[in-house]
Amino acid sequence: MYRYISEQGFKTSAIINSLKIFVRDFKDVSSISITKLNSEEITQALEIHSLQWHQSKDSTRIQREFKFNTFKETFAFMGSISAVADEMHHYPKWTQKENVVNVEISTKDCAGVSVKDILLAYTMDQLARDITNTQIISVCDSPKIVDSQILNAWNQNFSKTEEILQNFQKNTAQL
Repeated sequence: MYRYISEQGFKTSAIINSLKIFVRDFKDVSSISITKLNSEEITQALEIHSLQWHQSKDSTRIQREFKFNTFKETFAFMGSISAVADEMHHYPKWTQKENVVNVEISTKDCAGVSVKDILLAYTMDQLARDITNTQIISVCDSPKIVDSQILNAWNQNFSKTEEILQNFQKNTAQL
C-alpha cells in the first residue's frame, strides 16, 4: 500500500475522497448518487479494500471467480449475496457451475463501475470468507449477515488509508 501511495503522489487523496462513502445499512445504498469511476479510481478502490477483483479492459465492470469446497458452500454464498443484493437494489451478473461462481458487477445507470459495485464486491469477499470458515450442512444454510460488521470494516478501510496517506505526506514534507 505504501509503495502504491508513493507512486501515485498527492493525487491519491483526491481519489480517496471521490471513492469515500460511509454507509450504515445496505438499504441506504440505493440512495447513493451514482458516478462512473475511471480506471484509476477503480484500481485505487480495489487497493483500499484489498480486493482481488479485476476490471474489464474498458473499465465498465469488475469481475472475479469464487471457488468453494462444496456445492453447499457455493449455494449458501449465492443465497447470502442474493439477500444483500436485494437490500441494496444492486444485482450482480453471475454464472455458477459446480463449486465455482463467476461474477461480473457494473452499474447500468452510469454504464460502468460505481462505488456501489465496489461495495458489493467487498461484501461478496467478506461473505465468501465467512462461508469458507463456517460448516455448511445444508444448501439452505448461510452465515448470519451482520450489516454493521461488514460496513464498519468498509468504513475503517478508508480511515486507515487516509492515515497512511497523511503519514506519508508528513514524512515526504520532512525530506
